[in-house]
Amino acid sequence: MCLGMASKPRRFRPGCCYHIYNCGVEKRDIFLKDRDYRRFLDALSYYVFEQKISYAQFQNLVPPAKKLYSELNLRGLETLRVRLLAYCLMPNHFHLLLEPVDEGGVSRFIADLCNSHTRYFNTKYERIGGLFQGRYRAKEVATDEGVLQVSRYIHLNPLLSSKTNPDGLLKDPADYPFSSYRSWLDLRGVSWLYEVGIRRWTRMVGRSGGYKAFVEAMVTDDPRRDPGIFVLETGL
Repeated sequence: MCLGMASKPRRFRPGCCYHIYNCGVEKRDIFLKDRDYRRFLDALSYYVFEQKISYAQFQNLVPPAKKLYSELNLRGLETLRVRLLAYCLMPNHFHLLLEPVDEGGVSRFIADLCNSHTRYFNTKYERIGGLFQGRYRAKEVATDEGVLQVSRYIHLNPLLSSKTNPDGLLKDPADYPFSSYRSWLDLRGVSWLYEVGIRRWTRMVGRSGGYKAFVEAMVTDDPRRDPGIFVLETGL
């Protein structure tokens, strides 16, 4: 679900969590093929760290040059801009739940991520101009309960959309491949999500099994019928 307006914090306070989201211009699709989703996630995992070159430049390096870059930018690759908690990529928008490491980290991260995807998308699909609908939107999530509610909203997004669930047949959010839901249920092999934070919040509802029950308790016969309940709960 592509949301409307929300508050835009001028400063992102370390230690707080933020729900970040943006739509395609005129709510047009920003992902057309599976490769587009995967490329966005690759860029996302790249830009959570400080980088000296763009993701596209890094991808164009031959393996020895990639190794050299990593050695020369060792400090950057050990410096997180944000701690990413949850994500969901939808055909015409994205949702992120994150925690800043420093005040400027969120702005640098989102700018690099969106600019990278715009350049990639425009080159691949032979278009020009902005891809996203103005500035990204952001809302501070002030409580632990709020973090859980927003993560549930994010992970249930594919069930609520006519684009990803046109017939209402998608019942299990774990069946959607472009969200972090499965990682919240099983953190093995997840290197660029904030594992410590995810474990902390899932423990509040009974670890992974409790979190699964918490999320899927909201799934009805056709969850698209009453999407307002999620907006009401999260206050978005």
